[in-house]
Amino acid sequence: ASKALTERSSFVAMHLMKREISYLIADAEHPLVCTDKLRDELLLYNIPTHSLAQMFTQFKQLCNKDLDESSSLQELSGGQKVILMALLAIHSPAPRIRFINLKRYLDPHNSAALQELIYSGAKEIIEEVLL
Repeated sequence: ASKALTERSSFVAMHLMKREISYLIADAEHPLVCTDKLRDELLLYNIPTHSLAQMFTQFKQLCNKDLDESSSLQELSGGQKVILMALLAIHSPAPRIRFINLKRYLDPHNSAALQELIYSGAKEIIEEVLL
């Protein structure tokens, strides 16, 4: 059952990400879809296994909190959820990401550090602030 879920999730994510005009939407007002374990969110974003260690290290550096696949998403603060959402988007295979209201939900220090990570890759990025 787990393999079927992974294949199904990956197919939808990869199909949507391959479209020429599609962007992965990362909205800070609704940072996470899942409410239980991080592993569920990892499936939705189709995070490659080889990216997990780097993503967990980046989260630790920004939030001073350890994460792993079995971490409970309910234990994260609002800002930590926004940072996790951004890191998930960065480490996803999506070539284009549209961040919405990202800076509104982060303190200046974390916002600057996250901006550096976001723009250090080769992804096409759009940032919007919606009122």
